[in-house]
Amino acid sequence: MSKLMLSFVLVLGLIVSQGVTASAQRSVVGYWKTGGLGMINEVNTTTGQTKNRRGQMFSYNFAADGTYTFHGYMESTMFGCTTALFQEVTGRYLVDAGSIFLKPSRDIWTNTYSCFPNQNRKQEKPTPAEKSLGFGFKTDEYGKGFICLNDAGVETCYRREKE
Repeated sequence: MSKLMLSFVLVLGLIVSQGVTASAQRSVVGYWKTGGLGMINEVNTTTGQTKNRRGQMFSYNFAADGTYTFHGYMESTMFGCTTALFQEVTGRYLVDAGSIFLKPSRDIWTNTYSCFPNQNRKQEKPTPAEKSLGFGFKTDEYGKGFICLNDAGVETCYRREKE
């Protein structure tokens, strides 16, 4: 009788844990974005155009089929020269309780320099590193939802957006 009861409890636990994992997986599905701009602008003395000196945008798109895409973009302008860094990572993800496990299949970096275009380069990492991110959900004072990802103790919150 006790073996039968133990078997029942183990099977029930397995079914419940799979349901929790599937629910957690669905909770992160969507397009999440964060970013910002600097407060100082720069004026091009030749054209008269005004440009923000720095800005960044980072996003995750977690699809229901277990794939994800990360985009990162940073730009800085000084003395009329703009440096831009762009990263695109694609791969698969798995959610388990409070963690998202990322298994990238492709990781591409692009660096561009407006004043030295011969220094522009594109690089693909041969073996992208897997990583685990802690996550949780927060709501701001306006009722907007965020997913907050913790990467080695550094937390970044992303707002759910429409693509």
